[in-house]
Amino acid sequence: MPSGPSAIPDEVAELRRILPRVEIASATDAFVSGSYQRTPHTKIRVILTFPDGYPTRPLIVDVQSCSVVPPGLKKKLEKDLGKVASDVAGNSDSNDSQVCAVFNGLVSFVDSNKFVPCWRELKQSIDIVKEQGGKVAINEARGKINITLKSQKYFYKFSIVVDDGYPTTIDNINYGKACRLKMESTNFPPKIEKLLTSQAMELIKRMQDGMPTEDALKMSNPVRLPKELRDEQSKDNVPTVRLTQDALKGLKHDVETLNLVRDLRDVDAATKRGDARVKTHDKKERRDARRTIGKITRHELDDDRARDEK
Repeated sequence: MPSGPSAIPDEVAELRRILPRVEIASATDAFVSGSYQRTPHTKIRVILTFPDGYPTRPLIVDVQSCSVVPPGLKKKLEKDLGKVASDVAGNSDSNDSQVCAVFNGLVSFVDSNKFVPCWRELKQSIDIVKEQGGKVAINEARGKINITLKSQKYFYKFSIVVDDGYPTTIDNINYGKACRLKMESTNFPPKIEKLLTSQAMELIKRMQDGMPTEDALKMSNPVRLPKELRDEQSKDNVPTVRLTQDALKGLKHDVETLNLVRDLRDVDAATKRGDARVKTHDKKERRDARRTIGKITRHELDDDRARDEK
């Protein structure tokens, strides 16, 4: 038996001293319930049950399911934290407290993994990319995802970095930029690359503004397959791509429209350097920018409907 704090109250007292940011909800002779969070969107709650024969036998670790902890993450944490308890229990020469060791493991995981608040989204994204034959590499400490998408002879490589405060931001000056997308390399023509990148950034912006995913995707995708090709595709279930002169003109128009909308959004959102609470432009300029964006959006939707009816 360890010569350190073997009594449960002593272990709880040591936990409060060593890890003051761990919030202990309750502590009895049967269990300890506590939680830790780096931000409000990373809070993970754990219940440690003391088995008969403790501390020579390991704690029973139960990670509570919630919006932050999907089943996959719950299983991973219970396995990893359970191993921490087993390692301490199996070392007869150790003076370590299992309670402190397990919560220290939890704190280390939350602090070093920026993907905790978007674990489910990350898993879904990885599955989608791999199903399409793409490649994904992640850096948990930096919160960075590197993705390579391929279609026949073309490729598009980009990165996404999530903010420390995801799904919001830590600093007010970065508000509205919970994740940042950057094109790394591609062999698409420059105008096509600019269209794809602008479209993705616009999609992210709309979703961060609170728009439902499907609506954001529809409004941020100005490129629509001609009706006759959609009919053909629905019959054969085989994607068909034809880059005609009219299509190129349409792409040029779409790029110009997206750039205009981006500039107008900057007018509405720009803040004074050093003080995110002060807007760069006055109320009238911001109101006019929002109205112009609304007119452009309605005009583009009308054009889409007109093309569909042809």
